Amino acid sequence: MSTAHAFFENQARYAFEQRWLPMLSDESSQKRFQAMRAFLAYPEWGLPVLRNSLMSPETENLNWQIVMLIGMLGEPTDVPPLLKIWRELEDHKRSTVWLGAMQRLYWKNRISGGASPKLTSLTLKYIEKDPGVQTEEKAAAIQFRIDNPERSARFIRVSAHFWKTRIQEELPPKYYWLPPGGRIEANLQTRFSAVEHTGDVRLDFRVWEVGRAEELLHKTVNIPLPK
Repeated sequence: MSTAHAFFENQARYAFEQRWLPMLSDESSQKRFQAMRAFLAYPEWGLPVLRNSLMSPETENLNWQIVMLIGMLGEPTDVPPLLKIWRELEDHKRSTVWLGAMQRLYWKNRISGGASPKLTSLTLKYIEKDPGVQTEEKAAAIQFRIDNPERSARFIRVSAHFWKTRIQEELPPKYYWLPPGGRIEANLQTRFSAVEHTGDVRLDFRVWEVGRAEELLHKTVNIPLPK
């Protein structure tokens, strides 16, 4: 690499860090457009800056334009860190942008066909409550394990729905990255009140691949209530 080329590259990277990145959140729509155009035109210099801006523990810059650009320019390997950051946000502002970016990255190089993920464990554990507090509400954790038999990653959405409760409760969906040949072990915590004169509740546990409407997994179990 020539000295002149190296100098130009250093100047370009400096411009992305000090000029174009801050302009992504500028009040002027014209400046925001100019900044986005710069990142799209030179992804080899801009993408590392975008990644570093999100991954740095000191950063407070989590604006949606950065996430959208990573979704357009990045690789499927960007999904796990994006998912981790998104989970840790106090409020999920612009959730559709985050999910859209991760879905786009996932499908960019997804390998079609192959075996579906396997639900290898599903249990519900009641959480002990304070004996001094009298309530009919049950606190519980749905514990599950999902294996991925394939050599390619899978991006999945998990949901659970209770029946025979006073409110037909559907838990908010959770998103997980299944590494190639790997597994996840996780839990969903919830509270519910069973209807009167019943000894159990019904749980429907479902798994989808992000970006598809067809279910990958659907397990129904009847769970006895604690006496």
